[in-house]
Amino acid sequence: MNNGTHGHVGRAGAAGHDNGHAGHYMPQVLTKTPPEISREILAATRKVTPRYKLALAVTGGLLVLGIIGFAIRLSDGFEKFTPWAYTMATFAFILATAGAAPIVSVGQRMIRSHWRRPLGRAAELFAVAGILSTLLFIPLLLILPSADNRRSIWFEFPGAPHVYQILGVVGLAVLGLALLWVAAIPDLAARRDLDQPGAAQRWASRLSMNFRGTPRQWSVLRAGLRILGALYFMFYIWIVTIVAADFAHALIPGYKDAIFPAHQALNGLQCGLAATLVAAFLLKKFGGYNDFLTVDQFWSASKILLALSLLWAYFWASAFMIYWYGRQPQESVILRIFYAESYRVPFLISFFMLFLVPFLGLMWNNVRKSILGPVIVSCSILIGSFFDKVRVYVAAFQQGDVRADALHELHPPAISEVTPPLLPHAPDLMIIAGAIGGVIFLYLLAAKFIPPVSIWEVSEGTLYRKTVKFLKRSIMVMGKPE
Repeated sequence: MNNGTHGHVGRAGAAGHDNGHAGHYMPQVLTKTPPEISREILAATRKVTPRYKLALAVTGGLLVLGIIGFAIRLSDGFEKFTPWAYTMATFAFILATAGAAPIVSVGQRMIRSHWRRPLGRAAELFAVAGILSTLLFIPLLLILPSADNRRSIWFEFPGAPHVYQILGVVGLAVLGLALLWVAAIPDLAARRDLDQPGAAQRWASRLSMNFRGTPRQWSVLRAGLRILGALYFMFYIWIVTIVAADFAHALIPGYKDAIFPAHQALNGLQCGLAATLVAAFLLKKFGGYNDFLTVDQFWSASKILLALSLLWAYFWASAFMIYWYGRQPQESVILRIFYAESYRVPFLISFFMLFLVPFLGLMWNNVRKSILGPVIVSCSILIGSFFDKVRVYVAAFQQGDVRADALHELHPPAISEVTPPLLPHAPDLMIIAGAIGGVIFLYLLAAKFIPPVSIWEVSEGTLYRKTVKFLKRSIMVMGKPE
């Protein structure tokens, strides 16, 4: 497939099509040449605006605030769970958002979709948050007791759960950074060749690994992306499963929910896509990438977001009905703690924002076929997910202290007491703000070194799409690489 004609995003054909056929929309075609794409994306990447500096200062300040809160919590030691309950909820939230976001790029690259090309790098850049989540995980690992002589998923595995937890979290962070680096090698080579001499150009030269775009180099790069992508996806599902099992299920006697780990993994996919759409919107609005991020990306992603939100409700209902219809004494207590009494407010917020808002919003085509609609729904999903993590992990850590004896028995008696909710203290709020601000801070830094819109994938996409005249209207013609 040859390139389309030179110029800017082909909106004229789409507009004419809409005028002649109300309600129809033609996907937009980027008709810039590869050199134009390289120059414009690199120019936007190098540009440092006052707004960017302000965002960096605010998020950096929040990160410092979080470090102070973290230091205060360290003085509480690692004897009890409750001082670290909100730290755990924050870690789980980052794992479900920044940790899952690269899967958006991995999954769409595997099925060779074209609409994701400008969106993929925005998802992959979240891999830098793996550095922060790994550091946040250290105190959580220190308070987790051994699996010996207690109920857990590990049976008699040597070194469980600590060895496997740290391998999972560190492995996911390393794989994420490796995936980001390999995917960015061609763009780093572009910075090496087109940037003015300086620190950024020198680092780009080192990290581009002498990439010159030979057929062999492209073949190796694509194979590496496939392998790293598959490994990242498998590691993510594994680490979410064992985190949910060890830091929630195993701390609550009588909590039997085989769907729970899968539900948490599904919520991660939902939140990862939501975080990617919010990041893409901010890059389009304030980053200078308006011509590359169009309605196509948000419209296509919103369909997947709607499906994931419906699946979230299905998984939740499948687990909830077991307790609702069982009504054994310990099941009634768990219902009262997680849903009806202790953590009723976080549950209602999460149910409303993770299911009702996405369903009632994205069921309308006019909302899906827009930019602002999917972004608003994505913000709702992120807020709802945070409250869902509070409901699950704060309650579990609270029970870990209330029933400390259960952590040293193979067959502990079921939970029988409804405890009041555990509210956050000042250090907890500082850690929450610092961790979320730290993720954004690292993302902003990375986005000024690695282009947040992939030059080579967007340029490649121009080879497969163009606008042609057919009878009295313009249509898009798409080619397939194989």
